[in-house]
Amino acid sequence: MLNLSCPLFLKKVAIEITFHSLRGLLSIILLLILNTGCSQLPLSQNKLTSLLPGISSEADFKISVTPLNNKGEYEVEGTTNFPDKSRITVAAIRYLRPDNELSTEISSEPIYSILDYKDVKVNKGKWQTTLELWKIAPDGQYQETWQLEKPKLGLSLEPAAEVTFLATLEPTTSLSAIEQQLAKQSIRLTSSLVSNTADGQNYVQASLVEEQIPLPTGKTTPPKPRLEDINGGWGPRYQLLPEPPNINKLERPSKRRTNAPLSPEEFLQ
Repeated sequence: MLNLSCPLFLKKVAIEITFHSLRGLLSIILLLILNTGCSQLPLSQNKLTSLLPGISSEADFKISVTPLNNKGEYEVEGTTNFPDKSRITVAAIRYLRPDNELSTEISSEPIYSILDYKDVKVNKGKWQTTLELWKIAPDGQYQETWQLEKPKLGLSLEPAAEVTFLATLEPTTSLSAIEQQLAKQSIRLTSSLVSNTADGQNYVQASLVEEQIPLPTGKTTPPKPRLEDINGGWGPRYQLLPEPPNINKLERPSKRRTNAPLSPEEFLQ
């Protein structure tokens, strides 16, 4: 019995030795790839993830801001490993501090003004847009949005010196849907990118605070009045337009030009 089982035992041992040898060889090759000398470029995390499908890469979502001129234009761009065509809402906000005359209920809540916002899409791991923080008042003065609305609000507000730039991933999509979409590409969200709303909803956002962005100064040509600014947005609809003049001269015929019988109305004339 022992002699009959020896070939099978040796065959099993040989297979196990060969399997372990191959696995060790693959491990050595992988270590050689990962520890190649200075002449080789290191593997990126995405390439490493493709070699080892069990490893998930962290979501990359960065934002940078560059002033374009001295008239409130800023280039906002960033890099990400989110899928192409992912929608990102880019906004610039300035926080406002109310005076002491307001009630504690109002002053306890953060007050901010959205200076400008735009929607962009991810293209090959990048996104870019330009925000215009300055608006033109009816008198031609450069102002921010909250300054234009200040007379209507009737509040005394003190603006913060800094402006916060925000990049929010698909604000209309639930976080679970985003996580499922990223999981298909072995990308996982980190807690540093997830924020919460007051009612407990989660969203993905990157932010950057630019210190010491002054308020607008200077003046330019006043803008032309828009129809939506007239008559509560209805425009000049209350004005009656004059009838166009009749350029054709019409003469009443002196004789009847038909042989039809007279109508009762014509008899009464």
